[in-house]
Amino acid sequence: MNEHMFVPYIIGLLLSLSVAFVAYKKRSLTVSGFITASIVGMLFYVFGTFIAWSILIFFFISSSIISKFNKNEKEKYGRDYIQVISNSIVSLFFLTLYYFLHDLTYLVVAVVAIAASTADTWASEIGSLSKGKTYSILTFKAMEKGLSGAVSMLGVVASFLGALVISLMFSALYFLTEEFSLNLLTEFSVIITISGFLGSILDSYLGVFLQAKYKDIKSGKIAEMISNTEQFILISGKKFINNSTVNFIMVLTISVVTYLLLFI
Repeated sequence: MNEHMFVPYIIGLLLSLSVAFVAYKKRSLTVSGFITASIVGMLFYVFGTFIAWSILIFFFISSSIISKFNKNEKEKYGRDYIQVISNSIVSLFFLTLYYFLHDLTYLVVAVVAIAASTADTWASEIGSLSKGKTYSILTFKAMEKGLSGAVSMLGVVASFLGALVISLMFSALYFLTEEFSLNLLTEFSVIITISGFLGSILDSYLGVFLQAKYKDIKSGKIAEMISNTEQFILISGKKFINNSTVNFIMVLTISVVTYLLLFI
């Protein structure tokens, strides 16, 4: 067995541990999130080289920084292993295919998955800072800010920019190591940007139809994350589907659809 084959694993683990440890100290990750992020980061580096790893780290750092401006209860204790996995497992699957089959298609789809997560996170975090009204993506009627399916103009713009930044970052990193091609660069950028943005829109629709929403019996306030089940009643969605589940379904769907429509 070639001893050099372990070098990428070691480099990837050390780099990922460093970033995850800082995030843990900043309370952006829980202990389980720290361990999971370190392992996931290592695998991204091994299967997707520094390109996929750098994009993943950018997604995580940018999302963590943005969330600090939004004092949301869901970010109070940092991301746990479930949130880390829900945002990375689909991309990691396609990176594994890319590693063994050496087909650039799978690398592009893996980046689409990250772009979709970035677009969705930027839309949620930046959109919630909007001072204007939020509207239901389904009925376009005014809707309480912070609930799944509620969108604002600021959030939509942030979503598109999130996907665009990921696409430009991928193009820049990829052509640092490969022969430059304007046609490929344009094609990659368009695919990643559009698919990532549409993934964010899809997440909003999935949130409306699938994510559990509860009503406080006493105050009538609607919530998606609850601790006292006796005080709330389920009014829509499925009890077992939360935000992390919706994120996973969205990323899986947009990645598979992108692959089937554009590369088959």
